[in-house]
Amino acid sequence: MKPEDRITIIHCANIYPLIFCFTGILVAFSIQSLLGDLYGKESSASAWCISTAFMFPVLCTTLYWAFVNQAIFRLCRIVYATHKWLQHFWLYIIIPPIEFILSCALLSPLLFWHDIVYLPQEYFCYVPYTNILGILWVILNAYGNPLLILLFIYLRITIFLRRQSINQALVVKKRQERDLLVIRRIFITVGLLLTLGIPSVILLLMYLITGEESPLFFRIEWLSVSLTEQSSISM
Repeated sequence: MKPEDRITIIHCANIYPLIFCFTGILVAFSIQSLLGDLYGKESSASAWCISTAFMFPVLCTTLYWAFVNQAIFRLCRIVYATHKWLQHFWLYIIIPPIEFILSCALLSPLLFWHDIVYLPQEYFCYVPYTNILGILWVILNAYGNPLLILLFIYLRITIFLRRQSINQALVVKKRQERDLLVIRRIFITVGLLLTLGIPSVILLLMYLITGEESPLFFRIEWLSVSLTEQSSISM
């Protein structure tokens, strides 16, 4: 098996369990909301409720960093081809657990700020969208940082390829073009996934302008997230 194929398998082994766990929490939220709507049974901000709500953005952040890992591998193959240790499959086994720990650390202020509370209208715990600081912190870490790094990687590779010698070996050139195509697909995939959050952003902006809370915010948000997961699996 080629080293590239090994690393591809590692990326898949990282992404799909994250999607499974992320979807599991989403299903649990939906079931709690459904039971609450049917029977009006409320819970409380227990340690389990808060922990589950905290893991939701953590898994989301780690999932987007998994896409970044794929882009980093392509960057190392093109720009830093002489640094073979950057293309070793063990590196991509070690990175995901480190990213998970860093995601927990970056999102830990949500716990210290007590931003995660029980939402009686939704029947589960999460950061209320009326808490602007908490929501912006989640958006910045879950979506903003990975997207900026993906953009940087794409620009770095594009500039590097344009500066390459015309007399470059045809085999190397084709491999680099193939890697650049993969980067473009990753960037497009992440971009499409982010567009599914537009309805929630619109509702958030409406709240900031009018000051009126929308009871449909989280219902639309979870629908968008569900479509996101289906899109990430199909892509």
